[in-house]
Amino acid sequence: MKISIIGPALPIPPKGWGAVESLIWDMKLSLNKLGHEVQILNINDPHQIINMINEFRPDFVHINYDDWVGLYPYIQYPCAVTTHFAYIERPELMGDYRPRVFDQFTKIKPNVFGLSDGINSVYKNQCLISNEKLFLNPNGVMLDNFKVTNTPKLSDRSIFLAKVDYRKRQCLFQSIDSLWYAGNIVDHRFDPSINYLGEWYKDYLYENLTDYGNLVLLSDGEAHSLVIMEAFVAGLGVVISEWATANLDLSKNFITVIPEDKINDIEYVEKCIIENRNYSVNNRKEILEYSKQFDWVNVIKSYYIPNIQKVIKKQKN
Repeated sequence: MKISIIGPALPIPPKGWGAVESLIWDMKLSLNKLGHEVQILNINDPHQIINMINEFRPDFVHINYDDWVGLYPYIQYPCAVTTHFAYIERPELMGDYRPRVFDQFTKIKPNVFGLSDGINSVYKNQCLISNEKLFLNPNGVMLDNFKVTNTPKLSDRSIFLAKVDYRKRQCLFQSIDSLWYAGNIVDHRFDPSINYLGEWYKDYLYENLTDYGNLVLLSDGEAHSLVIMEAFVAGLGVVISEWATANLDLSKNFITVIPEDKINDIEYVEKCIIENRNYSVNNRKEILEYSKQFDWVNVIKSYYIPNIQKVIKKQKN
């Protein structure tokens, strides 16, 4: 199958962090592994994007960066759109994203490859997109990229691995002695003299994430977080906000959810982090087994290709 993927106008694979760019690149590699031909379009010129798609003559086009949803009516091939916008399930925090991008979904009503059932519910209830146009299509992770150890070197440490910004809220938790931070800083409230490890690039992440006891992600909005799946693959349990639970089995003892009304109770948060870390350090095999379902090849076989086939069949009919 020939598939065109439209991404942000940024280098793919990314030179630095770039979560969406990493996801697109890893998806391409996994699709290639399964015998599919992939065209990545990461340029700023909409006319050139359409021309390049028409030259490629794909079986399917995936707008995997919803700023480009306006191209949907001009694409003559079976097509679907995915959003990675962190506040997609929090309309009150959308800001200018709503008129600029989200409202176009209401007008265009495209096929949607939603990263979670919650995201698809937003499109159904707010954009009035019918069920037949909504497909669950979660992200995946590259299992083979990560070093994994049976016992972490830093079993008494937790890591908050994310861009240090207002959405991630790292500055709230800096009094927790065993919590360490990695990511580029854009929040002036954060004190880099406290447990700050600098910015991690992908190769360093792949090699060193396994050294920590567990991962913390307490943001106030997420779509389907890549770093959570990366934590599982490296053998770490997770302590997350209620906004970061997409596609997770919350019955697992190595997944701890902090309710939003407890997020400012630092004593409670610290207690949960330590309890989760103690369990996770001693149950890595369970975590690693759970991580296998997120492997990109499995995700593509179980969701992506079947969804594409349904869209193609629907368009033919």
